Amino acid sequence: MKGTGFNELADLAQKWGFRGVGLWRDVLEDLDLAAASRRLKHSGLRVSSVCRGGMFPQPDDQSRRRRFDDNRAAVDQAHFLDADCLYLVCGPPNADLTGARQQIHDGILELEPYARQAGVRLAVEPFHPMMASTRSAITSIGEANDLVEKIASDMVGVGIDSYHVWWDVRMHEEIRRAARHLFSVQLADWVTPIQGELSTRGMPGEGCIDLQGFVTVCTEVGYRGLVEVEVLSSRWWSETPDDAIRGAVKGLLSI
Repeated sequence: MKGTGFNELADLAQKWGFRGVGLWRDVLEDLDLAAASRRLKHSGLRVSSVCRGGMFPQPDDQSRRRRFDDNRAAVDQAHFLDADCLYLVCGPPNADLTGARQQIHDGILELEPYARQAGVRLAVEPFHPMMASTRSAITSIGEANDLVEKIASDMVGVGIDSYHVWWDVRMHEEIRRAARHLFSVQLADWVTPIQGELSTRGMPGEGCIDLQGFVTVCTEVGYRGLVEVEVLSSRWWSETPDDAIRGAVKGLLSI
């Protein structure tokens, strides 16, 4: 719910019977994280994820250092909130796709000891291929699995969003492959026509994705974490927060 402050978000989640909240870092700006954590625990809410770290491909060493510092700050936030994981939006290439993928691997490998010390799991998020040039050079569950298996750390896994992966003919096979390192599951539906890469998602049940099948295979492989509804949508952003969460509840009940 874009523009919704932390306290309002927590109140709405509690009111509507959600067990947790996924938090974007803009909501956490200038927030007393210790007080926020106490507020959530008092309400019986978990932090299912913090979004985001990542953006590893950078043009020079100075930029990479700044990015590493920001990623450590993201880990600190996730630690204070006892989040289930920190999402990694890995970053787009700088005209060098192979080099970008290497920087992503190296960046996660460098961040891993800091995350381990903080007890924060890092969830690599594969993005839809249309966002390869703007968001992430990791564009399939298979590629995310390859990366995670190469890094070989129990603190590095995969977070999957139905919106990004539903099209993949190997989706069910790759979810099964990810079973032991599946850290997070997110739901959003695919609604056409696409008006914007990040702002045309639908609530569950509004589009063409078999979300019931998606959730079922995640459950079958042993995923027992919370399932987030992450709907980035100009349409839903124009609604009141209460109407948006009502739409999310209606959608969840439809699958």
